[in-house]
Amino acid sequence: MRKNIIVLSSILLLGACNLNLAPENVLVDQTVYSNPKTAQAALMGAYVRMAVFLAGAPEDQNNYSYPSFCWMAGDLGTYNLKARDGGYSSYTALEEGIYDHSVRDGDILSCWLKGYNAIDYANNVIDGIQRYGDMNDPVNRELVAEARFLRAFVYFNLQKMFGDGALTGKGEGLGLILRDKPYDGYNPDQIQTRASVSETWRFIINDLAEAAEFLPGNPGAPESRFRASAPVVNALLSRVYLYMGSYVNDRECMTRVIDISRALLMTGDYSFNTHVSALREIFPLNAYDKSLSSSYPDPTSRSPEIIFYQPSRISTELFPNGISSPYFTKKMLLVEPGWVAGTYASGDHRGILEGSVAGLVGTGSTNHYPSDLTSLKYSNNDGYDDVVFFRLAEVKLNLAEALARRDGITEEALGHLNDVRCRPFLEEDKPVALSMSDFSSTESFIDEILEERNRELAFESHRRWDLIRSGKAIRNESLSDGMKILPIPDYEVNISKGKIQQNSAFR
Repeated sequence: MRKNIIVLSSILLLGACNLNLAPENVLVDQTVYSNPKTAQAALMGAYVRMAVFLAGAPEDQNNYSYPSFCWMAGDLGTYNLKARDGGYSSYTALEEGIYDHSVRDGDILSCWLKGYNAIDYANNVIDGIQRYGDMNDPVNRELVAEARFLRAFVYFNLQKMFGDGALTGKGEGLGLILRDKPYDGYNPDQIQTRASVSETWRFIINDLAEAAEFLPGNPGAPESRFRASAPVVNALLSRVYLYMGSYVNDRECMTRVIDISRALLMTGDYSFNTHVSALREIFPLNAYDKSLSSSYPDPTSRSPEIIFYQPSRISTELFPNGISSPYFTKKMLLVEPGWVAGTYASGDHRGILEGSVAGLVGTGSTNHYPSDLTSLKYSNNDGYDDVVFFRLAEVKLNLAEALARRDGITEEALGHLNDVRCRPFLEEDKPVALSMSDFSSTESFIDEILEERNRELAFESHRRWDLIRSGKAIRNESLSDGMKILPIPDYEVNISKGKIQQNSAFR
């Protein structure tokens, strides 16, 4: 059985490394990795770096509300979020799909480097345990498997952001720089080039397959689902195969999504909350409340829908985590009323509700732009909000879409769509369940699933990637597929003297 998280302050305070600076190897030695307890502490450092990369977790206690460019990239550039005029140049660039040098070597470079920083941490753990630990010990095998999952999860997110054709079925396009060993530092004679998109997908899938073999099959109670398990691996695999295969409607990929998702749902380990009358019951909000407790983790009660999440606190109050300020204060972005009205039906708790009952879209902070709208999925102004990476609703929608793409409109696919669609309404307001006769074609059914994904998963960093992989326009309709992804930072191209090639649309 897993022990409570052990986090060493030295891990949390390690300086960031990047593609051209060797990581600090203070902990990568026999003393740490020969002992499963200290090896586990080192692994927690990799979890922290993954959170720093993806969801804007803090670098230090004074920076907890730093806006996550990587997370926002999934919704900015679509109609879900509007960058405030004059608010933040990188957000405007995401919205317009036009990136000047300062953005490429500002937030885009930071996102790229933080991703590889997280990969370096995972590689250090894998190599250190394999070199110094007893690999016959099941605890060590599990720790290595967790590190492989983290490496795959980071590579997946880099792939969808930077992979040239990764979401549009172009396997020959340029993917990522693949590392499976600790980084030894910048050497101009040994610069790695980018692997192909197909090679990058295979690397990710291989990591996940090897991880699943040694991870626990039981996900544990909802409040403990902040570490990898076999179901977490399957949730990621479901997303990987859907993203890989949907643009070209690859039947083998869809079959894998179907098989994986069905198996995950059949475990019975995940369920929706049974009531939707309160905000926290339709989305696993779980904002940390200092009045509840002073112990870790906080809060102790979490939704049974959660598959994998980032806790709102990693260790102590000095290290709060989670997305907050960019949404709640609305200083840099907002949700447009027209989008809400065109997206959510009356009575849908995911939108705006009349009266005193709060929906998941509201005004947020009253101190900044009090009449503007925002998502209340991240509503704690102190910066303590869980970030949910995988949850039941997505798996059901993944399954519905894969079934439709492979088999057309089926009762099973309709059932999963209706489960998600009807849940966020009070009993007296629930819409009539959709039936086969409501759709003129399989394409119209898939479009409805994609719209339901947007209603359900809005502000969770999905929409941009869903639009790209389904061949639909983003907010700037003039952008080609190649310009909907991010450019490789100019710094990386220049320092490699062109060995690291730029994405084709930005050359």
